[in-house]
Amino acid sequence: MAPIRSCNSTYWRDRDGVWRYDWNAAVPGARDLTLGELLTLDPGASVIELAQSFRSLTSDELDWLLARRPCQGEITIRRQGARPPHAGDLVVGLQAPELQVQAMMTVGDIAEAAQVSKATIDSYRYRGYLPEPQVTRGRTPLWARPIVLRWLSNRPGCGWRSDVYAAAPGSNGDGSAESDESEAVAGQA
Repeated sequence: MAPIRSCNSTYWRDRDGVWRYDWNAAVPGARDLTLGELLTLDPGASVIELAQSFRSLTSDELDWLLARRPCQGEITIRRQGARPPHAGDLVVGLQAPELQVQAMMTVGDIAEAAQVSKATIDSYRYRGYLPEPQVTRGRTPLWARPIVLRWLSNRPGCGWRSDVYAAAPGSNGDGSAESDESEAVAGQA
């Protein structure tokens, strides 16, 4: 069974039920978000549409939700004691403290943390240099703080150009040259 992915595939759930970042570290305080919890927030919603607003459902999950067959091992549910599982127990995503709207970062917050303008962050986003936002609230993209902090610690520095340095002969692919001689040649260009 493929792991469940959530929030633009930023997070994934392993076989032991632990939510992880793409870099494999466990997400602090994360727990399963079930369809039943979503139905509590929107009681008039269609069960399948509500679940699919969070992630694509597998054919096994769809069959189970439509009562075509009983729950099997291919369906990720949060068990509630000895009672038989029901549609509300289907895991659709995660809840984590970092995904609380008040704790998430906007383009302005990221610009301030990176010490650049909002236009620069918008440019990074447009070019695909910024990670995908974990959620969008209205038209406002929001990022989880740990995702942004990791991106800030790994992003190329000022003036680094992947289109030049990654392809340049004698480069290490990270913008640094292999020798002083190649730096001198690059400086003359």
